[in-house]
Amino acid sequence: MDSLIVLWQILKPWVYFFGFIYFCIKMTTWAKNRKVGAIAFGLFFQMILPDPSAETTIKAVSERKQEMKKQQEGDKKPKE
Repeated sequence: MDSLIVLWQILKPWVYFFGFIYFCIKMTTWAKNRKVGAIAFGLFFQMILPDPSAETTIKAVSERKQEMKKQQEGDKKPKE
Protein backbone atom coordinates (compact mmCIF):
# COMPACT_ATOMS: atom_id res chain seq x y z
CA MET A 1 0.00 0.00 0.00
CA ASP A 2 2.85 2.38 0.75
CA SER A 3 4.32 1.76 -2.69
CA LEU A 4 1.04 2.87 -4.32
CA ILE A 5 1.05 6.09 -2.31
CA VAL A 6 4.65 6.79 -3.31
CA LEU A 7 3.87 5.96 -6.94
CA TRP A 8 0.88 8.34 -6.86
CA GLN A 9 3.04 11.09 -5.36
CA ILE A 10 5.55 10.65 -8.17
CA LEU A 11 2.99 10.51 -10.99
CA LYS A 12 0.56 13.15 -9.69
CA PRO A 13 2.24 16.17 -11.39
CA TRP A 14 2.33 14.31 -14.71
CA VAL A 15 -1.31 13.29 -14.41
CA TYR A 16 -2.29 16.92 -13.77
CA PHE A 17 -0.10 18.13 -16.63
CA PHE A 18 -1.55 15.71 -19.18
CA GLY A 19 -5.06 16.36 -17.85
CA PHE A 20 -4.54 20.08 -18.43
CA ILE A 21 -3.24 19.41 -21.96
CA TYR A 22 -6.30 17.24 -22.68
CA PHE A 23 -8.60 19.95 -21.31
CA CYS A 24 -6.98 22.59 -23.56
CA ILE A 25 -7.29 20.39 -26.64
CA LYS A 26 -10.92 19.64 -25.83
CA MET A 27 -11.75 23.33 -25.37
CA THR A 28 -10.03 24.16 -28.66
CA THR A 29 -12.09 21.61 -30.57
CA TRP A 30 -15.27 22.81 -28.87
CA ALA A 31 -14.44 26.42 -29.73
CA LYS A 32 -13.83 25.54 -33.37
CA ASN A 33 -17.23 23.83 -33.51
CA ARG A 34 -18.82 26.73 -31.60
CA LYS A 35 -20.12 24.59 -28.77
CA VAL A 36 -21.97 26.45 -26.05
CA GLY A 37 -19.84 24.92 -23.28
CA ALA A 38 -16.63 26.40 -24.65
CA ILE A 39 -18.17 29.82 -25.14
CA ALA A 40 -19.65 29.80 -21.64
CA PHE A 41 -16.32 28.69 -20.14
CA GLY A 42 -14.48 31.45 -22.02
CA LEU A 43 -16.91 34.11 -20.85
CA PHE A 44 -16.76 32.88 -17.26
CA PHE A 45 -12.96 32.71 -17.35
CA GLN A 46 -12.70 36.23 -18.73
CA MET A 47 -15.14 37.49 -16.12
CA ILE A 48 -12.93 36.15 -13.31
CA LEU A 49 -9.55 37.25 -14.64
CA PRO A 50 -8.83 40.99 -14.75
CA ASP A 51 -7.99 42.67 -18.05
CA PRO A 52 -4.70 44.58 -17.61
CA SER A 53 -5.38 46.83 -20.59
CA ALA A 54 -9.09 47.46 -20.01
CA GLU A 55 -8.84 51.25 -20.14
CA THR A 56 -6.94 51.33 -23.43
CA THR A 57 -9.36 48.82 -24.93
CA ILE A 58 -12.35 50.91 -23.90
CA LYS A 59 -10.76 54.06 -25.35
CA ALA A 60 -9.95 52.31 -28.63
CA VAL A 61 -13.47 50.96 -29.00
CA SER A 62 -15.06 54.34 -28.27
CA GLU A 63 -12.77 56.04 -30.82
CA ARG A 64 -13.70 53.47 -33.47
CA LYS A 65 -17.39 53.99 -32.78
CA GLN A 66 -16.98 57.76 -33.15
CA GLU A 67 -15.10 57.31 -36.44
CA MET A 68 -17.81 55.01 -37.77
CA LYS A 69 -20.52 57.52 -36.81
CA LYS A 70 -18.61 60.31 -38.60
CA GLN A 71 -18.20 58.13 -41.70
CA GLN A 72 -21.90 57.27 -41.72
CA GLU A 73 -22.85 60.92 -41.33
CA GLY A 74 -20.40 61.91 -44.06
CA ASP A 75 -21.76 59.29 -46.48
CA LYS A 76 -25.28 60.71 -46.32
CA LYS A 77 -26.01 63.13 -49.10
CA PRO A 78 -28.72 65.73 -48.69
CA LYS A 79 -31.78 65.15 -50.86
CA GLU A 80 -32.47 67.85 -53.44
